[in-house]
Amino acid sequence: MQYSVYHEFLPILIFFIIAICIAIAMAVGGKVLSIIVGVHKPNPEKNAPFECGFSEFEDARIKFDVRFYLVAILFLVFDLEVAFMIPWGVLVRDSAAGGISWAAFIAMMVFLFILLVGFIYEWKKGALEWE
Repeated sequence: MQYSVYHEFLPILIFFIIAICIAIAMAVGGKVLSIIVGVHKPNPEKNAPFECGFSEFEDARIKFDVRFYLVAILFLVFDLEVAFMIPWGVLVRDSAAGGISWAAFIAMMVFLFILLVGFIYEWKKGALEWE
């Protein structure tokens, strides 16, 4: 029998198939058990929509203030900034072992400068103030 690199992946494939079978069995078993054991007595109170434990007090299609979206976008921007800064910081810390080039350093400084300009603009416009 000739050796193939695919023989190394056979245990992973078997594990994957077993995991899928177990997941399907647990999902089907849970559903069957809930049908057999569960009590099904719906009423209007139980089927009513609610939000955070309270009854709804307005229509769900009301217009939101733009500040909600602005805060969400600002969070995403600064969250992405941190996501880019962590690997860059690890490379800067290991600069004795080769580190980063000057081009990478300048590119990150330009990136941070653009974010800083945007942050100052938002601050001056009062987007971070909550009334």
